Amino acid sequence: MDCHSSTMFYTSSEAGLATNGASWVASRFGAITTTLGTLNIGTTITYPQFVVTPDNLLQFVYRTGVSGNGATQLAEYNDGVWANVGSWASASGTYTSPNGVTSSARTWREQAGGVSCSSGGLTNHDTTYFYSDDKGRTWHNTGIIVDQLDADHGLMNQESQVVDSSGQIHAIISYVPGRFTQCVTNYEVDRIAHGFAFHLYRSSNGTFTKFEIPFPINAVGRSQIVLDSEDNAYVVLPFVRIVTASKSSGWTDWTLAFDGVAAGLNAFGEVTVDRARVISSGVLSVLYQVTSTGTTPSAVQLIDFGLNG
Repeated sequence: MDCHSSTMFYTSSEAGLATNGASWVASRFGAITTTLGTLNIGTTITYPQFVVTPDNLLQFVYRTGVSGNGATQLAEYNDGVWANVGSWASASGTYTSPNGVTSSARTWREQAGGVSCSSGGLTNHDTTYFYSDDKGRTWHNTGIIVDQLDADHGLMNQESQVVDSSGQIHAIISYVPGRFTQCVTNYEVDRIAHGFAFHLYRSSNGTFTKFEIPFPINAVGRSQIVLDSEDNAYVVLPFVRIVTASKSSGWTDWTLAFDGVAAGLNAFGEVTVDRARVISSGVLSVLYQVTSTGTTPSAVQLIDFGLNG
């Protein structure tokens, strides 16, 4: 199901495969389709991801359109059937429908390259916050922008977020800090050389706090954040480097807990994590692909980490 402004490929397994201990072989999965079950979602799909609500409702979030001119869409799974909920974010429009709080941290991307100091940069700017209390049918905001940043720092879009035990959002954003340059001229080169991730979180009084994680990302790509049952934070940086900070410190005591580079995992930059398992079992599961060159296939691996809190 990996795609970027391209056709999505979808399949689902027989019931119970994820929990019954059976081997994951092709015969236990259905046919591969370019639709979401019977729901046709088009052929220009980006950033597809499944979301499970606190009351165990399965949703599917994805973007249609292209970079700088796309719309975020929502689908929902009930009684074995996927149904369209609708678009809830794009360059224009109103998105309301009758019906948990759903939280979303996002960034603006401009289609006009002139907003950036260089054509080699990224036109992403600012971090925004929205929330919904009817599973994505209606969205609210208070001020919209919660962290201001111009389009000259290689800010990455679509990074990662999680909600803590009190319902407050924690997000990871990453960019090239101003102490290195005020004009990113090549976002790939500059993010690798000078990019850092930042922990941005909301307090119960509605204010947002941002703290720089003191380990360079050394990559173009994104990091993933999870919280354990005590709201301690774990961030999986590119190449499966895991840093952690405690709630008791106000998420300021960041330390390196695991270095996938030093361990020889040879992981491709970005990873996927199982947030639900962290809460249910105290285990951080990280899915990564081994680096390869060109079109050479490579293995997809799963590594588990027991968390001590």
